[in-house]
Amino acid sequence: MYTLVIYDITDDKLRMKIAKVCEEHGLSRVQKSAFLGKITSVMRKSLIDKLRIELGNQKGNIQVYMIPDEFVSLRVSIGSGPPVTDEVIIL
Repeated sequence: MYTLVIYDITDDKLRMKIAKVCEEHGLSRVQKSAFLGKITSVMRKSLIDKLRIELGNQKGNIQVYMIPDEFVSLRVSIGSGPPVTDEVIIL
């Protein structure tokens, strides 16, 4: 089973923490605010628990979808862009 995490978070620091949690749980970034990966149900529960803790009462929205393997192969990816980073550059 695949797990897709998408989020809408305006705070840069919090957004970077959410991305780190996703990466630590074996997910790969597929868009700026979207991570996808094939992980176990135990790992998924841990991921969801940690995402809840990180978001807490702060403003933002995180969606977690479980996707059967056979549906991921039906995905259509259109276009490509520059590598995605979550680095904050202060000028």
